[in-house]
Amino acid sequence: MTLINDPASLPSPMWAVARFLLSAGGQQPAGRALALLCPPSLLPEASRAKDETFSNAVRTLRELGLVTADDDHLSLAPPGRKLAADDADGFGALLRAAVLDPGRNTGLSESDDQTGPKDLVRALAWFLTRDPFTSLNWDDVTQLQEGALPSQVGNPIVNGFRWNRFAYWAPALGLASEPALGDDRPRQPLVADCTVAVRQTVLTAWEKDQRIDAASAVERIIAELPVLPGGRYSRSLGLREPADRVSPSLSFALLCGHDQGWIQLEHRSDAARDILLADPDTATGTRRVSDITVSGSLSD
Repeated sequence: MTLINDPASLPSPMWAVARFLLSAGGQQPAGRALALLCPPSLLPEASRAKDETFSNAVRTLRELGLVTADDDHLSLAPPGRKLAADDADGFGALLRAAVLDPGRNTGLSESDDQTGPKDLVRALAWFLTRDPFTSLNWDDVTQLQEGALPSQVGNPIVNGFRWNRFAYWAPALGLASEPALGDDRPRQPLVADCTVAVRQTVLTAWEKDQRIDAASAVERIIAELPVLPGGRYSRSLGLREPADRVSPSLSFALLCGHDQGWIQLEHRSDAARDILLADPDTATGTRRVSDITVSGSLSD
């Protein structure tokens, strides 16, 4: 099932199912879940038999390994049972891990195979090479992605319908956001803002008050989020990364982290190595960083 095409679910209905199961102790008969989440009385009579929102959500959750269905009982997989019923961000992290799982992305750059999350992953890898200070909508994407990926792969976002699906999935995974200052153009503009995913990655990987060599931190973040420029998925698709600095999308996320207070970026003149962040607010367009200190936690 291709995640950015029918009949795959969108993330919101999947979270509704997961949240219901969390409130019910982790499992529930499928029929009861359907009756409570999609009461027939709330649907127009003409569409009651045709509405597949629930079944698509369950099917997609199962394909991503987040829900099992045995003897007509739906059960959350063990990682999902650790979530609080209001932890939508935690659910987004589980979705992201499932989407980026190597087992679901075999042969990502070898053919136009669209099964599972592959087209979504290709689209994310391409989108995260874009400038996080410039919003893109479907009109922009239809031109910019042309020829960006290997010919055997083709364009992952081939029409406005897929862009619409991508515009739901990418923010849910913490790998894009709507423009902070607004954008009144039609067709759902997005920016390549991966701050949410980077924050979750950093605060999961390291303890509060821990200081990390900045170059090592960037290497680990990219390994955990391989759709970032320089990551294994991005490289396999032949996407370019800056040769002398951290990519604009990851730089933006780290600078946001510093401004928001969950990390502190530091530079020591005696450091053995450092990194250059893309920072348009400086005269040189870069910021040199040698160390990152974690100053937040996921519970903050």
